[in-house]
Amino acid sequence: MSQWSYWMIAAAAVFVLELFVGTVYLLVLAAALAGTSLSVLLFGIPLSAALVVAAALSGAGVYAVHRNRSAHKPADSNDLDIGQPVSVETVLPNGHWRVFYRGAPWEAKNTGSAELQAGDSAEICGKEGIVLLVRKR
Repeated sequence: MSQWSYWMIAAAAVFVLELFVGTVYLLVLAAALAGTSLSVLLFGIPLSAALVVAAALSGAGVYAVHRNRSAHKPADSNDLDIGQPVSVETVLPNGHWRVFYRGAPWEAKNTGSAELQAGDSAEICGKEGIVLLVRKR
């Protein structure tokens, strides 16, 4: 059996493992191993060069997936509180605000550029733990 077939068998094994684990990163590794197999078949490169090709393809693929995932991460997209109105009550000693939302007082932090005042209406734009992130409407 030739060297390129070993690389293809490794790619298939990693691909099957990815089906059980469910991460995109193993799929990238399988593609890198398949690409290495193709480069060995087409160009006849030695084992040391094939290892470098596999490492370079894996690194580039993982970097691309990581960058794509972090750029397109839906922040709080499933949070039903985002966009809901709150009533601004009073300022707290720590610089946060006491707001009224869903019939209860909450601690909130102003993330907008406009200053809040008591009596203003604001909208929820995120959360930090149990602190609501709000901005003036």
